[in-house]
Amino acid sequence: MPTKLDAHRVADALDALPGWSGDTSTIVRKVAIDEETSNEAVEKISIVANEMNHHPVVDRAPGVTIFTVWTHSQGGVTDLDITLASRISDILRQHGIADPTDADADA
Repeated sequence: MPTKLDAHRVADALDALPGWSGDTSTIVRKVAIDEETSNEAVEKISIVANEMNHHPVVDRAPGVTIFTVWTHSQGGVTDLDITLASRISDILRQHGIADPTDADADA
């Protein structure tokens, strides 16, 4: 069973996950993405999530898709969430959605 991470471990994990933000409750990535690319990416993410038996919450608005991850049974973020977030980022990169850079964050 996964264990909820403390604030320090979540912060360290987020440092290694460009574009993700959050705290011990949830981690989130918001991406600007067109509907077709979003559909394709979310379909692949669903396959990975099913393999992991762990699913993100996916919210969509025109031109934006938001992924929110946490482990319900632990009431917050666990290593399982960090792994899923990393896999989501990998899939987004495969669909041409680059990780934000420090310059992007400053813009």
